[in-house]
Amino acid sequence: MATETPQAQNAEQHKLVGFTNAAMNAVTGEMVSTIAETGVKMVEMADDILQPETLSLLKTLPEVAENLERTLMEVKRMEESGVLKSLLQLADMAAAMKGAMTGPMVTDMAEKAIKGVELADSFVQLGAIDLVDGMLTAFHHAQEETKGKEPLSSMQLMKAVTQKETREGMTLMISFLQNLPKQLNK
Repeated sequence: MATETPQAQNAEQHKLVGFTNAAMNAVTGEMVSTIAETGVKMVEMADDILQPETLSLLKTLPEVAENLERTLMEVKRMEESGVLKSLLQLADMAAAMKGAMTGPMVTDMAEKAIKGVELADSFVQLGAIDLVDGMLTAFHHAQEETKGKEPLSSMQLMKAVTQKETREGMTLMISFLQNLPKQLNK
């Protein structure tokens, strides 16, 4: 190992002193102020990070990292597919609607919702679900029975009118048609 001579050490020290003097001469008051501001911001940021809540969060981060990663991937997928944008637009629309609603508007909507529930309850109590189900089933059977067949001739229609089931159906339809205007004009 080579040892430095005192002259080499003096030369190195002289270079170091020259560099330090040049750096000190280049520093301006504005640079010192900027460095001080940056230092203060770093200390404030470190203070924010060292809060108990932040430290607690940093400690739990490794435990929830897998779930967080899955959640972030799902959010990314939603963003790429446009779902996230649609959800944000819906949220904006809901917020705008909420802001635009007045007390009377809410009352009116609640009254209509209550009337709708009452109407649905009346339908259920009158057996509308079974009635509609029966009507749909009858219509489906009629479609199946007539699929690929020729329409009934005049004679076949007259014969069908003489059948009890046909007359019962026609009587029901005529009664319905007679009662419909009365109910609609209430």
